[in-house]
Amino acid sequence: MAQKPAVQAQKRIMTRKRLLIVGGMTLAVIAFILFSPYGIVTRLGLAREASALQGDVDEMRRVEDSLRAAIRHLETDTTEIERLARERYGYVREGEEVFIIKRDTTQ
Repeated sequence: MAQKPAVQAQKRIMTRKRLLIVGGMTLAVIAFILFSPYGIVTRLGLAREASALQGDVDEMRRVEDSLRAAIRHLETDTTEIERLARERYGYVREGEEVFIIKRDTTQ
């Protein structure tokens, strides 16, 4: 028993409509998965930002450690404190002579 041509045409049209609907829904789901606020693209961007921030944190920790070491050094080394006082504030020990050297700036 052969189907009538009108019924076959109607089935083809319904099949196309279903394919379009399913395809459209699939595209919508894929677009949501990729581009939504919780999607893959956002996730990858946040991962890159987190990695950059972790690098900044690591660098700041290294700087902090070196500054803490410098503080410990200054708190315990009296010769370093004395050297800094002489350089920055012009302190002189008793009996020392100070020679001031002026540079020629007319060149």
